[in-house]
Amino acid sequence: MKIKEISVNTLVEWQKRGEKFKLIDIRSQGEMQNGMIPTGAAHPMTAIAGELDRYQQEETIVIYCRSGVRSAQVCSFMQQHGFTDVINLGGGIMDWAKQGLEVVVPTEDVLQACL
Repeated sequence: MKIKEISVNTLVEWQKRGEKFKLIDIRSQGEMQNGMIPTGAAHPMTAIAGELDRYQQEETIVIYCRSGVRSAQVCSFMQQHGFTDVINLGGGIMDWAKQGLEVVVPTEDVLQACL
């Protein structure tokens, strides 16, 4: 099954329009300490299999990592588990930051939830 992918510009447009979707950062806790895309949930790739029940299989879920490679792998994994609208953020947080968009440092609570 082909992995859907959107650009940072499309994600920003979706946010402006109030589109309904979940945004998930699948990077490691250490990577997240450098900043996350605002409104994103933290679910490291190593723990995603145990987190699938948090999401509805039909809801729109945008997955991101540093550059888009690991998030594409997670999209594929989720598709194999019945998720129908998972989308990879092409270029990941690197493209987000290159465009000068806001990144937030996660709170200690967010980081602890990653363990």
